[in-house]
Amino acid sequence: MSEKLLKLLSMLFAVALVAAACGSDADDSSASDDEGTATTAAAEAEEEAMEEEPEEEAMEEEAMEEEAMEEEEAMEEESHSDTVEAAPACTGDSDGVLQLGGLLPETGNLAFLGPPEFAGAELAAADINAAGGVLGNDVVWSPGDSSDNGDVANQTVDRHLADGVDAIIGAASSGVSFTVIDKITGACKIHFSPANTSPDFTDYDEDDLYFRTAPSDVLQGKVLSDLIIEEGSTTVGLMALQDPYGEGLLNFTKLPLEEAGAEVVVDFVYDPSAQNFDAEVDQMVAADPEAIVVIGFDETSQILTGLFEAGFTPDVKKIYLVDGNIGNALGEKFADEGALSGIAGTLPTAPFDQGFADRLLEVDPDLVDFSYGPETYDAIIIVALAAEMAGSDDPAQIAAHINGVTRDGEKCTSFADCKAIIEAGGDPDYDGPSGPQAFGPAGEPTEASFAILRYGEGSNAIDGDLTVYKFAAIG
Repeated sequence: MSEKLLKLLSMLFAVALVAAACGSDADDSSASDDEGTATTAAAEAEEEAMEEEPEEEAMEEEAMEEEAMEEEEAMEEESHSDTVEAAPACTGDSDGVLQLGGLLPETGNLAFLGPPEFAGAELAAADINAAGGVLGNDVVWSPGDSSDNGDVANQTVDRHLADGVDAIIGAASSGVSFTVIDKITGACKIHFSPANTSPDFTDYDEDDLYFRTAPSDVLQGKVLSDLIIEEGSTTVGLMALQDPYGEGLLNFTKLPLEEAGAEVVVDFVYDPSAQNFDAEVDQMVAADPEAIVVIGFDETSQILTGLFEAGFTPDVKKIYLVDGNIGNALGEKFADEGALSGIAGTLPTAPFDQGFADRLLEVDPDLVDFSYGPETYDAIIIVALAAEMAGSDDPAQIAAHINGVTRDGEKCTSFADCKAIIEAGGDPDYDGPSGPQAFGPAGEPTEASFAILRYGEGSNAIDGDLTVYKFAAIG
């Protein structure tokens, strides 16, 4: 049994404990309803439920914390492993033309992330082809929508597979990627996301065909918790959308907060498709923490509006966002100028490169944010360089070289320069606009830079002058 599978089974066991605890709650509730006519029995059942509830909650919290610790240990083991290159067991098709299919958000609650990602993909394909392409042929880029659900994503993946793509770039949402990863890698195709941050991918059994340029939330959670502690909060409330991304980032923010001595007075997940978030806002207001973390997507504007109406404005509470919601696109949803002033958030990205931003704007002049544009660009460049190293567009052979072109070779910062190193018989170490990647055996960055973004004084836009960068690494 593979090491990845063993780690996955251990995580599933922890999740099973949580499910068992939740199932007990449901069973107790049903039993109470059925015996509602017996006053004495109902009273006894209620007393028993009250006694069991703290124990069940403790079991659930312990299981989540154990899962978080196991995932962090797994990341450290991956980063220190001597075996770096991927080794897929399958054999893919090859026709000499590198074909890439997009799985990025044109619609849904992450559509605001789509424009910079599509621009990054188009720019990467143009730069590759301007440098002579891959294997003597132009790269073929076919865009496609992931939306925010598996139905749309699977339709897009089916189309790409029928067209014979070698790699699929996306999705932005970790939850959406989990709905298609088995289909993509099961077809012996590369699945490469520029924005997935869920820690669950690190140990996922995908035959070494899944990669990402976005770092795991093991890193982002630590950076965010450090920020909260540095800014003086001792009590914190955490709320996150219920999906692998939200739940993972919540856990990996909560753990280092508590290790640093902060008290997490409330933490919960919510349904991002709910019509309103009044109950969640009330829960946070009742807990009254000094700092509030909202881990969400497009629905964040509704949650913040509710908090503001309850008196929890940025001048009263410290409010923190994350990569899924921080940005100018969120600011455009607020009519009151300065409503977001003082709110901060984390975004995995290298120090801002105005020259690269200008190039993205040439592709799409309407861009208001650049989040994950660099990561999308780099994902495509890395796949192209790995294909050059492999001398083939067989996805399995490409995958075997992806980790290697990001580390331990001759530094280069463009496809053209890295390709020249390969043609001269060398080994490139590509560092692109998203920063050094240095992939470990899991096919993901083992180190990353994070921007601490802030909305400006009297403004609902990110103030670049207030942005600072933090570096984080596994191990």
